[in-house]
Amino acid sequence: MEIELLENGTILKGLRFPHKIRQVTHIVITSGRFSCLVDFRSYSLKAPAMAIFLPGQVVESLEADEEFKGFGMAMNQELTDSLNLPVSLQERLFIKDHHFYEITEEVLDVLTLCYRQVSSIMKQETNPYKEEIIRHLFSAHFYGLGYYFHGQLNQQSQMTNQQEICEKFVRLVSENFKEQRNIGFYSDKLCMSNKYLSTLLKQETGMTALEWIEKYVVLYAKSCLSSTSMTIQQISDDLDFPSQSVFGKYFKRVEGVSPKVYRQSLNNE
Repeated sequence: MEIELLENGTILKGLRFPHKIRQVTHIVITSGRFSCLVDFRSYSLKAPAMAIFLPGQVVESLEADEEFKGFGMAMNQELTDSLNLPVSLQERLFIKDHHFYEITEEVLDVLTLCYRQVSSIMKQETNPYKEEIIRHLFSAHFYGLGYYFHGQLNQQSQMTNQQEICEKFVRLVSENFKEQRNIGFYSDKLCMSNKYLSTLLKQETGMTALEWIEKYVVLYAKSCLSSTSMTIQQISDDLDFPSQSVFGKYFKRVEGVSPKVYRQSLNNE
């Protein structure tokens, strides 16, 4: 059972550069402000608040003010799968479009209690029932979060038609950017012309369709360069480029430096 407890500085450690999340990570903000980009979407909240990051997501530009304090837990996917949560509850908990939530002091107290209980049990090395106790604690914890999230999602305001199209586009890009870098693929899926799609996105998000696609590809590449041991050739293959050379030129055109120089700059810092 892999569980990592996070507190204050350790929450921010390692996330200065684009970082690919490897474990289900739950963060609770008890004081101050906390902000970051998750798959190009900006999130910023003031305590009390909480966030859930999922495996495969890319977090960057994570920042916190001087008053920031918090705690968190990172757990492997096997643990969350072993809880056997109902599908409907898993969808509420792990929906990728929602990460940050303002919470009440009452909810904060409950989350704090859960964290302290898990922390205490993890220190009991001779307890033969440690894993089962923690598993039951997390099961109760996620059922409570699922109920809270249900109320939050039901309170969200309706999006405009234009916003819904942007949401669908971004979701399509997040699911297909490794294989599909042609705007036509996405405009066909959304039943509109390339020009209309790019114009709409520019108006609503400040970036064209091509810029969104390029940003996703390069952000993913940067996360691999900064938080994995993958070679540049392996990253190129993973992103379905015809060759490392083509990938390198694409990366440099968007980012301004080659993949090799980018990785070297991280090592230097």
